[in-house]
Amino acid sequence: MDLRTRILLGYGYLVSLIVISATAAALGFNSLGNRLSLVLDENFASVRWSMEMIEALERQDSALLAALLGDDGADQAVADSERTFLEALDKARTNVTEDRESDIIDRVERQYSSYRQARKRLLAKSHELPLEAYRSETFPRFDAVKRSVVELLEVNHGAMVAADEAARSAAVRSAAGHAVVVVVALLSLAWLSGAMRREVLLRLADLKSVAQSMAAGDTNRRADATRTDELGLLAGQLNQLLDREAELRGRMDARIARADDLVLGTLAALDEPAVLLTDDGRIVASTMSDDDGESVREAWRQLQTEDEPDQLPFEFSELRAGTRSVGWLATRRR
Repeated sequence: MDLRTRILLGYGYLVSLIVISATAAALGFNSLGNRLSLVLDENFASVRWSMEMIEALERQDSALLAALLGDDGADQAVADSERTFLEALDKARTNVTEDRESDIIDRVERQYSSYRQARKRLLAKSHELPLEAYRSETFPRFDAVKRSVVELLEVNHGAMVAADEAARSAAVRSAAGHAVVVVVALLSLAWLSGAMRREVLLRLADLKSVAQSMAAGDTNRRADATRTDELGLLAGQLNQLLDREAELRGRMDARIARADDLVLGTLAALDEPAVLLTDDGRIVASTMSDDDGESVREAWRQLQTEDEPDQLPFEFSELRAGTRSVGWLATRRR
């Protein structure tokens, strides 16, 4: 697998992990919000109808006591509160969301019917002690209805509390899951960073060091070409270039050595010792002693600055390649 594919796979894995985590979080929180909203809406409606029933029942009981005391408008108040109670009871029946609600509503309906019958009997005849008659027959039935309605209220309130706790638990589980994903992403990023450093950065630094050494004239270093990816191919080509340069340098040194031997052989074939100089006065080859070589160089410098070459101890013959001067041949003057 080449380096580009490995880098793309590594960062593609990280991006996929982040996208999947974000998508799962969005879907999870959206589902949690929808469930919580549905539960709260339904149970809150039941709580509202229960509270309306309690309020209507309280007004009905107050109006009943007023009727017992001879209030003429109390009968209308009893009828209005009864109508409100029954409407709230019907709404609660159409909004059943919990298992126990249907049984409780049926019980409320039966108990309210019994309470209504007791209320009618109480108002149908006069009593010497109306409050005592109310306490003995009507109030227990009123209290039973009210307790059942309060129980209906508590059931829906408990469902709302349970929904809140379930939402909290789901949020904690979701947060824990996302924390695990974040830890995995961080560990993966650390591993990818280490792999990037080993597979790319260190190898690039090695190639840079080899190139700098090559530019400084050190051709003995070689890059790491053991991998088969792009950087390994580049390192192999750089090593081939260095090998070819070393080979050419060896060939050139051999040719120069052979040329030096040929020049020395040519000078040795002359009848007398001689010195071969370049056109700028450097000694290329010599069959004279070292001291004579220095004397030749000094005489050549005098030749370039003085007009009487006949006074010099050496004779100089200019060597030409066509019309171009390429050097000088110096021999001792006879």
